[in-house]
Amino acid sequence: MDVIFETVRGVSFTIEIGYFDTVLEIKEKIHKYRDIPISDQTLVFNGKTLEDDGTTETCSICHNSRMRLVLESDQENSPEKSKDKAEEQQSPIHKKTQLLCKLPTSKSHFSIEVDLNDSVLKLKEKLHDIEGIPTSRLVLYVNGNNELQDYRHLCEYELTYGSEIDVSIRPSPGPVASGMTNTPMTGSKKLRVAVIPKSGPKKVFTDVNPTDKVQVLRNELEKLQQRVNFQLPPEGYFFIYKQNVMEERESFLWHNVRNGDSIEIFNGSVTGGS
Repeated sequence: MDVIFETVRGVSFTIEIGYFDTVLEIKEKIHKYRDIPISDQTLVFNGKTLEDDGTTETCSICHNSRMRLVLESDQENSPEKSKDKAEEQQSPIHKKTQLLCKLPTSKSHFSIEVDLNDSVLKLKEKLHDIEGIPTSRLVLYVNGNNELQDYRHLCEYELTYGSEIDVSIRPSPGPVASGMTNTPMTGSKKLRVAVIPKSGPKKVFTDVNPTDKVQVLRNELEKLQQRVNFQLPPEGYFFIYKQNVMEERESFLWHNVRNGDSIEIFNGSVTGGS
C-alpha cells in the first residue's frame, strides 16, 4: 500500500510499504529511497509520535494515509545549515544506467539508457519514441510480476545496470487495426483466483475477468457461500493481495493479479488517516 510522507519544509513523497510493516521498517525504507538516516527520523501520524515497534495495523495506517516526517535537523537552530540540508535533499544526483527491455513481439532484449531519478512514465515515453506504442497501453514488469507504477521513480524499484524489464501491451480500446492481429492481448483470458476466508475451507476458487473491478469478487463470494461451506464476516471485510489492501474500484489487471494467485479476506473495513 502507498503512504504519503510530508516534511515541515513542504516536501512530500510516496513510498510503498507492506501491510504488516513495523514503524522501524518504514523508516528503513525512507532511508533506502530518500537517503535520510533512521536516527534523523521521527514519524507522526494522527497527532501521535510512532514508536519503532509499532506496526501499520496497530497504528491504523492504511492505503494513502498521510504521515508527517520530522527530521532531527529541522529542529536545529542554524538557518544556514537547514537551508543547505534542504537544497541537498531537493537536488538528486543523476544516476545514468542501462536497462534491458523485452517486448512481447521480440525474443531478445534491447538496451535503453535511463536516469534512475526519472519516473516510470518517463521510461514509457522513451519506449513510445522507439516502438511507437502509446504509453497508455504499456505495462512494465520487473522480477516477473512486480508492475512498475507510472508515478514512481525508477530508483524505488532497486534497478541496477542491466536490470531486465518485461513489457506487456494492453489491448487497444478500439477496433483491431490492420497488421496488429498478432499483438499479444493482456487480460483476454479469465483468471482463476484462490480466496482464503477466515473460516471454513482453506481456499475457495472462483473465475474472474482480468478487467473486472475487484468489487465483483464480493458478488461471486456471496453466491459461492451458498454452495460451499464457508461464512463471510457479517461485520464487513476487505481483500488483501500480496500484503496490500486491494482497491475495489480498480481491476484485477490493475493489481497485477495472475492466474492461480491467492487473495485473503480480512475482517473489518479500510479507513484512511490524515
